[in-house]
Amino acid sequence: MAEYETWEQVAGYFDGDGTIATSDLSNLPYKLSLSLWFVDQSRDQIGMVRDFLRKNGIRTSNILKHYKQSANVVAVSEYRSVVLMLRKMIPFLYKKANEARAALDYYEGRITGNELMIVLQQEVEAGRRERRPRKVAIDVPYTRQQGLALMKANRSAIFRDSFGRFRSKVTPEDFERIRYQHFVEGKRLADLSREYRQYARETIRRVLGGGRGYVGIKGIGRVDTTDTTLRDPAPPPN
Repeated sequence: MAEYETWEQVAGYFDGDGTIATSDLSNLPYKLSLSLWFVDQSRDQIGMVRDFLRKNGIRTSNILKHYKQSANVVAVSEYRSVVLMLRKMIPFLYKKANEARAALDYYEGRITGNELMIVLQQEVEAGRRERRPRKVAIDVPYTRQQGLALMKANRSAIFRDSFGRFRSKVTPEDFERIRYQHFVEGKRLADLSREYRQYARETIRRVLGGGRGYVGIKGIGRVDTTDTTLRDPAPPPN
């Protein structure tokens, strides 16, 4: 059996026995994760496709068994590899050209996830894409880059919240008192370490703006102690 040697050959294979799948819906409603699947009954045949892809810098799965059919599957899911494969195959695709262009447009930020799903549905209605019932409604009104930015912002908010509730050690009262004693009364780090034995020396250094420059305050969360507006602390509470 002859080995695959060109992207034109691989694109022809994908046109017949490949599919673009929404492989992971865990990040809804922010973004879609796409996979390029090759499916074949012959393990040798699909193995040669995988060998060609790997030789050309594409990260693939192992040869897997299809969860519904007695067929073999090789999937490409890593972002860079999906983009590279689509770019290489699109000039040679026929039946799957429209959905491949739409998938690339989504991954490169030119259309939203919902616009991609419209194209995929149009391809189903045109008979060029297999109809697959969905248990989960897909509504992704963002481009991939917009979705990633929103996810990052949400993760930062969740981190700040969890930092304040679970990882903070210093009370607000001690925070103000330590800073006042150092910046106003002139107490040294060594003196403060002996007085506040419940905190590690590194924690007190952070309260004073040293070390990593932040500290967790109970009920507040992460506080940037290098902020110059905190250099003139209010008198500590009695």
